Amino acid sequence: MFLDSVKNKETVRRYRNLLYTFLKLIPNQIYHDVLGEVPPDREKETLAKYFVDVARKDSEIAANIIAAYIKEDKKRIESGEISPQTIPNHIKPIKVLLDSNRIAIHWKSLTKLYPRITRGSNDRAYTREEIQKMLEVSKDITDKVIILMYSSGGFRLEAWDYFTWKDLVFFKNNDGSYKGAALIVYRNDPEQYWTFITPESCKALEIYREKWKSEIGQYPKPEEPLIRTVKFPMIRRLNQKGVRKRVEKVVREIGLRPPLPPGKRRHEVKLDHGFRKFFNTNLRRAKVDFLDKEDMMGHKIGLERHYERYQEEDFERFPEYEKAIPFLTISDEERAKLENIKLRQEKSELEKKNAELEAIKVKLDELWADKQRMENNN
Repeated sequence: MFLDSVKNKETVRRYRNLLYTFLKLIPNQIYHDVLGEVPPDREKETLAKYFVDVARKDSEIAANIIAAYIKEDKKRIESGEISPQTIPNHIKPIKVLLDSNRIAIHWKSLTKLYPRITRGSNDRAYTREEIQKMLEVSKDITDKVIILMYSSGGFRLEAWDYFTWKDLVFFKNNDGSYKGAALIVYRNDPEQYWTFITPESCKALEIYREKWKSEIGQYPKPEEPLIRTVKFPMIRRLNQKGVRKRVEKVVREIGLRPPLPPGKRRHEVKLDHGFRKFFNTNLRRAKVDFLDKEDMMGHKIGLERHYERYQEEDFERFPEYEKAIPFLTISDEERAKLENIKLRQEKSELEKKNAELEAIKVKLDELWADKQRMENNN
């Protein structure tokens, strides 16, 4: 019943794993005290059933178990292991499990235990130079795709658990070069939204797609994961945990994540969130409309999100994103190309306007000549 209430299969998988982490922490003594018996094994389904039975018999004890779990997570926040935003995500699957079994818990009192989320944190964004160094030490195209998509798309770490090839809509210029791409984040999830990625990211994805074909024997199918793990012979997703490990390896290699000195709990740049801050910072520098920026970051602003989009004309916010492409592009060479394209476009526009003005001038001269002839004839 718990699984039936969640529609997206990636969300189901994530919820099952998070729920199992919680259930494994509950000692058998609690089951013995409340139910008079203990689970016969430690499998997910067994522990879920026994926890539901405990909650059904005594919801107050269930609430106390959840409260203890929140308090343990708060300790992990204090140590810098996880962020305050993580706790609600850890509690969601527990709530879904109990709600789907029609067990009432006083959630309001539990959410009051959540730590206060401070908006003005001391961590900073990655700089362009730091991301350039990451790309320099990344010998694998997989790492380059991850870094470029992260920095130009601004999504959160857990989004990697959702992405498939059908989540991308590529935009191209008349000469076949990339203009950019739209990317759907959290497909079929209540938090679903659209963002965009740069032409630079599109080129990296094209190389990755060719590598996929050379290794698998065919191009990736629309429903297949965007990034696959190479540990298994079959196609399996490189999930958020795997992505984080790869990013951490690259960041350590450029010297950005040394061991913390005694008394210091957090690094100057958050491993994954540093890319999201880079995205946010550069959209502001590009003077992208505030509401459009917030929408591209998945912040709820009351705008329509869930209608279908298939081509560039359907993405009314892409012109705003285009302002930020030079700011979000990492390679100096790619930035120079963009500048040349911009100059050519401006030159073309100027030539077009000059031609229009010349045509108007010719027309005015003709009208003036006609007027003069009419006056002379009179």
